[in-house]
Amino acid sequence: MKYLFTILFCLFSFVGFTQVKRVMLSDHVKRTSIYPNPARSFVRIQYKQATPLPATLTIYNFLGKKQLEINQPGNNVYIDLAEFNRGVYIFQFRDRNGKVIDSGKFHVEK
Repeated sequence: MKYLFTILFCLFSFVGFTQVKRVMLSDHVKRTSIYPNPARSFVRIQYKQATPLPATLTIYNFLGKKQLEINQPGNNVYIDLAEFNRGVYIFQFRDRNGKVIDSGKFHVEK
């Protein structure tokens, strides 16, 4: 009887965990693609959805220092990496209210 309760508990715990995981994954849909990654001389960030268009694109280095900010970036952004050092960078698309619409990271190799 003790083993039966243990098996049922494990089974229900696993089912509950997979349902929570599905909800979490479905809430965040990647709206951007980045190419090439890792990059050497340029990077292209494409915002896939037409609405709502992002208000700003901000790029931070791995330490959190703002590297670049572009207002009204549009759907396709080409960034020259001449002023970027080697390392990992994080980008964020934000709407007019400052809410992060999507984010990601890319690696610069030089």
